[in-house]
Amino acid sequence: MLADRFRKLLETGDRAAVEDFYSSDALLDTNVPTWRFQRKGIDEIAAQYAEWSAFGAPEVLGLREWQASFGAVIEFDQREPAEDGGEAYARQLHMFFTEGDKVVRHVMYCTGPWDPETEARQKAEAPMYEP
Repeated sequence: MLADRFRKLLETGDRAAVEDFYSSDALLDTNVPTWRFQRKGIDEIAAQYAEWSAFGAPEVLGLREWQASFGAVIEFDQREPAEDGGEAYARQLHMFFTEGDKVVRHVMYCTGPWDPETEARQKAEAPMYEP
């Protein structure tokens, strides 16, 4: 399943995992709060993962995969080390378009990192029925 390879990539962030996951000319289309950017090719995508894990690898919490005719959709949440030494929480949705066993297009939507105060406020003001 694609989710297992993606989890490995998230937890290691290393170039070998990027090369295993993406085609050489893959496109990463990232949508974060108030911003959107793209990276193309292994070098740019590997550099982006290195930037995302600059303070340490995230801890992937729940991860769900839905296979689709174009590839897969993966939803997960994570805790990640923050620049200040603390932790941040984020939820993400990913659409992976594949050819064979390689991702050729990856569209990502992220809530952005929530500091502990924002996470506590969300839990208090908007309780969830599902994780």
